[in-house]
Amino acid sequence: MIINKYSGNIIVSILPGIISILLSFFSIPIYLNYLGFQEYGDFLILHIFLSIVMVTNFNLGKIASIKIQKVSNSFKKSIITTTLFVSFVSSLLITLILYLIFNYIKFNYENLISFNLNLFFFALFVSNIYVTSENIFKGIKKYYISSISNLIFYSFSISLPAFFILIDNKNYNDVEELFKISIYFKTLSLLILLTILIFKKFFNLNILTNMITKDFVKQAKWQTLSSIYLQLFDFLDKYLIKIFLGSSNLAIYSIPQQISGKLSVLSDGLISVFIPRISSSKKFLDKKKIFNSNFYGFFYFIGFSLILVNPVLDDIITLWLDENNNLKIIFLFKIFLIVSFYICITHIISTFLDTEFKSKINSKLETFILIIFIFGLLFSIYKSSIDYFAFTILLRSIFSFFIKLNFIKKFIINFKTLILQNIIFICAFLSSVLDNYYLFYSFVVIFLLISLKNFPSKILKKEFLK
Repeated sequence: MIINKYSGNIIVSILPGIISILLSFFSIPIYLNYLGFQEYGDFLILHIFLSIVMVTNFNLGKIASIKIQKVSNSFKKSIITTTLFVSFVSSLLITLILYLIFNYIKFNYENLISFNLNLFFFALFVSNIYVTSENIFKGIKKYYISSISNLIFYSFSISLPAFFILIDNKNYNDVEELFKISIYFKTLSLLILLTILIFKKFFNLNILTNMITKDFVKQAKWQTLSSIYLQLFDFLDKYLIKIFLGSSNLAIYSIPQQISGKLSVLSDGLISVFIPRISSSKKFLDKKKIFNSNFYGFFYFIGFSLILVNPVLDDIITLWLDENNNLKIIFLFKIFLIVSFYICITHIISTFLDTEFKSKINSKLETFILIIFIFGLLFSIYKSSIDYFAFTILLRSIFSFFIKLNFIKKFIINFKTLILQNIIFICAFLSSVLDNYYLFYSFVVIFLLISLKNFPSKILKKEFLK
């Protein structure tokens, strides 16, 4: 059997993630050996702060990438031009406003902000334009280019500074110098995308076409609200750990979360190809088949992979971190693998709702989940333990998955069986967290037996193979 063009595009889109994982395996031990947990935590928090770009870019590129699938080629240049113009203006304004606010805070409460504001907000401005541009490239199906830029922007910017430490430890031994290197890579990535758009003549003089601005007004507020929730769900725990438990605990907490979180690059790669495909489909049955094949493809491929790696995870981490390893990191790794898995498949569901222009529903569901999430974080602060933070994130990810899955059950093939599979899958991994591998293998056998019966081989073959 040979993979088709659609599968090839997915592979191209996830390659940066695979390279990113490999780079992280090399870079994290270097950071820990030369900087220690404290300074590495300070370096990470700058990149975590920068993730606010997922809110401040207002999802303009994502909205445009969906719209591009629904118009003829003659209108695509106008959509791209308008999107980048609006992105540039909005990014400039939001960056300036935040810069003035943070300067005021630093002037009056100097101890609260220790990083270079000029560097940080330049990076934020660049990141805003980049996120919009990358989504446009996915919308016009230039997956090779978006994959290369993604690799530079995300992976190189956070991992390659470690190798500068090896080359010249004296000049690159503080957080600010390392963050400068990160900014150089992010800027390079943006320049690559803009240069290609200019030379390929994807621009015209129509900088404010109503064809896309109406969609911005209608969808941006709800998608941005969803992004705010995503920001809170993904990073609020880290902010609180930094404030209440310190940078060392943040590093211990973030290392397993950072590596296990790389699963998201696999789901993001699938989603980047999935959005144009399902957005251009008009029939309910076609959309149902496309969604199920992608959803189940990720669920089974990643689910089976995690089952295989789980029994040897302790040995892999010990070999990788060597003297920097401790039992806490291994314990958190097992939790965050389940967390990342459910965040990824929930993201696929959320993206499907966005393509159906149901971002408002996404926001309402996440509002309900957020309330429970905040109570869990407050309890974790009270207990002053990163373990409680991890279990809060775990419960939130599982809860969010089941709520959103139930909402789209009319689109899901074998919905009730899927619910049972996930309950058993969760029980298996919780057994491994408790080091009860007798229960783990028992649940795995049950999961595999059900999966053999429920496996949607026909739609998967049709979607991914020639």
